[in-house]
Amino acid sequence: MAEIVWDRTILFLFPPDALMRHLVTPVLERLEEHGFEPTRYEVLWHRPPGQDAFQETKITSVWKAYFYRQVDVVFDLGPSLALLVEDRSSAPEPHRRLRALKGASDPAAAEPGTIRRDLRGVNVLLDLVHSSDSPEDSRHEAGIFMGDGHGTALHGDQGPLRDLVALLEAGVPRESREFDDVRAGLRSRVVAALWHELDDGARKLAPELAVSARDGAGAELAALLPAGHPLAELLACEFLPEGERLDLRRAAAKLAVHGVSMDRWEHAVLQTSMLFPPLRRWQ
Repeated sequence: MAEIVWDRTILFLFPPDALMRHLVTPVLERLEEHGFEPTRYEVLWHRPPGQDAFQETKITSVWKAYFYRQVDVVFDLGPSLALLVEDRSSAPEPHRRLRALKGASDPAAAEPGTIRRDLRGVNVLLDLVHSSDSPEDSRHEAGIFMGDGHGTALHGDQGPLRDLVALLEAGVPRESREFDDVRAGLRSRVVAALWHELDDGARKLAPELAVSARDGAGAELAALLPAGHPLAELLACEFLPEGERLDLRRAAAKLAVHGVSMDRWEHAVLQTSMLFPPLRRWQ
């Protein structure tokens, strides 16, 4: 087994949101364009057991423990794909170069031309990709995400990796909904389910309000319902950090009574966006 040169080899992770959105291949093409070649890979079918160790710094110094647990929401979406990528270029500082190519953790703050901005990550948690910041971090995180054997070697042949990516993405429908699409979709289903409870005036206003990306439209929509309606709180919720936080488990129970449900992507987007600002439709 060839020795890994950690000064030029980086741990690169595709979390479940990248696979659900079928964006792994475009990212691999970006990596190739900038001289980064995958050399090893590993599929993670469940939340990695070393995830707490990996996020220890953020847990203790950046996030509250409650915020950190939102990482579980992301890994519950499905499998992840971990890679070791080697910088084949002669440029210095591979980890810094890849960090710049990836873009800021907040997709809305990432510069155009970066992966997270151009491919439109949803928010800090659903941000499409992760890469290690230093050779030491790469060595450590490779053990967490790929085990001591550091995954399956490619031996210069990218075919097996591309075939695996095709299978993983073919296993789930391509997800294209961003935050505003998810919020509008949920509101629209609720309005449709409650159509018989709306008066003629409310029926004229509700369709446009349901699909609006304008913050505040939800409160206007909720006001169209009969007083004290159990779904008014959900319709009024903006699902943004500056607003009231909704317990989605309780909300799901109320929705079920009216024949409405949330899929796992909607739940993940709305749950995480209540803590981390999402990239918006107009950005």
